[in-house]
Amino acid sequence: MKRILRKYTFPGLKRWLFFTIIGLVAISFGLALVFKAHPVTRIAQFIWASLSFVADHVPPTISGIVAISIGLSLLIFSFFKSNKQVLTLVAPDESSLFETLDRAHMENKGLKIVAIGGGTGLSNMLRGLKSYTSNITAVVTVADDGGSSGRLRASLDIVPPGDIRNCIAALAYDDEVITQLFQYRFDDEAPQDLQHHSFGNLFLTALVELGGSKNMADAVTHACKILKARGRVLPISNEAMNLIAQMEDGRIIEGESKIPKANGSIKKLYCKEPIPEILPSVLTAIAEAEIIIIGPGSLYTSILPNLIFPKLIDAISKSNATKIYVCNVMTQPGETSGYSVSDHVRAIESHIQGTGSKKIQLTDVIDYVIVNNAMPFKKQLDKYKADGQYPVELDHTELKNMGLKIFPTNLLQKGNLVRHNPNKLARAVVDIFEKESKRKKIFL
Repeated sequence: MKRILRKYTFPGLKRWLFFTIIGLVAISFGLALVFKAHPVTRIAQFIWASLSFVADHVPPTISGIVAISIGLSLLIFSFFKSNKQVLTLVAPDESSLFETLDRAHMENKGLKIVAIGGGTGLSNMLRGLKSYTSNITAVVTVADDGGSSGRLRASLDIVPPGDIRNCIAALAYDDEVITQLFQYRFDDEAPQDLQHHSFGNLFLTALVELGGSKNMADAVTHACKILKARGRVLPISNEAMNLIAQMEDGRIIEGESKIPKANGSIKKLYCKEPIPEILPSVLTAIAEAEIIIIGPGSLYTSILPNLIFPKLIDAISKSNATKIYVCNVMTQPGETSGYSVSDHVRAIESHIQGTGSKKIQLTDVIDYVIVNNAMPFKKQLDKYKADGQYPVELDHTELKNMGLKIFPTNLLQKGNLVRHNPNKLARAVVDIFEKESKRKKIFL
């Protein structure tokens, strides 16, 4: 009985639909009074009697306007209430139904961008790019073997989830609570098995285990849907890779997390055989891309691990996209100490040559180099100097001799850390694309 009463007392959305109907009826009566029209079908006599009384004692124009106003008020009131009710059910985190519909319409719209890398550099850039397009594909390294990711990789034989997690959180559609939860890390007071694990890493691991096939790509797809990511994240492979660095002094260092700690100059980076199979969807994304971005991020442990995949280099070289390398703002101890911008680029050049099925030139993979040209504050420089980090020197002549175009601009973010500002960096990427598009139209 209670359910029957609830059904016919217009709970929730039904109540506002009822008000919508009443509003439409009121507007119809008002229009009938204003234009002195007679309805085709007469409703209950007492309603018409009431209207006749109003019409006889109140001028038709005034009574009609009042009726229309009441009807419009009810319509507006019911619209916003029903809007809120729908959002509560299907999109509780949105501020309006129009915003929800707009977001749905924008899915897979905008510039097709592929961003390749890992670490904090890539995820930081994605935060800016998602303001310009929802058609982003982040291709993430699978070489991490340290921290929470390394522990999960070793114990469960899965692709390390850490860099992937950061990128998913960066692309999440302004859901602060869920993003914070995804990035939450258990501290020393947690049970030993949970200590220093990120919730997002555990979440992705659970999705992989539920799939039953160790398929991280499928797990990431589900996670992107849950967090309403403006774009998608793809591990470069469904298999973890083992990095090996050959040092200038002849040492061989195995393991991504051990390479920066070796305290030496890196001569060559390669993967322990066999090289994992690249994800086909990565190659498809590159073939369809309008912009391909390499970096920013740790050169030898976030960027180059992706570029030693022969099929990836082949795909980039064949692409007609605008190809951009984003250089780091500061050098990194154990990887790029003393490096200028051209040194970063040369490291990329030395690793891509001979990697693909044909002879690959640097200009087949990079068109533009985005470089920060603003100097951090002295206080910041002193802090970084203590850690052996310095601003990356911009050597224009060397880069131009390599056949590359340079895009120098102020990319610094406010705060204590010397990092790229996500919005400035994204704007620089879009400016380059627009510039290239105009240039290509001139030559067509």
